[in-house]
Amino acid sequence: MSRAEDPAAFPTGWPQARYLSTRRAMKALRLADHLLRHGLAYTPGDATDELIRTAADQTGHHQPSETTCLLVRTILGLLLSAAVTISPVEGDGSGRVIRMVVTVDDRPTA
Repeated sequence: MSRAEDPAAFPTGWPQARYLSTRRAMKALRLADHLLRHGLAYTPGDATDELIRTAADQTGHHQPSETTCLLVRTILGLLLSAAVTISPVEGDGSGRVIRMVVTVDDRPTA
């Protein structure tokens, strides 16, 4: 597990609900990132509960709840509503995308 995926301790004194919601949001972001990076889902409609749970197995996460799956789809929807364009740049001939450029508000990120 990389440092970005390794859950660090939160500051003491937070209410329990804040810990839980923050952990859920971080897990949903990691799962959405996995779906996008591996070309499994680009839109909320592509991200079924079954696909999200498969992604959780692949990344070593516990099975996400329905709420977390909904949050993953919401994150994907937010990316689309923010004028995000995902363009394949390079492939390996089999139709699989090796590299892509993500553009947010007409500014390429790569």
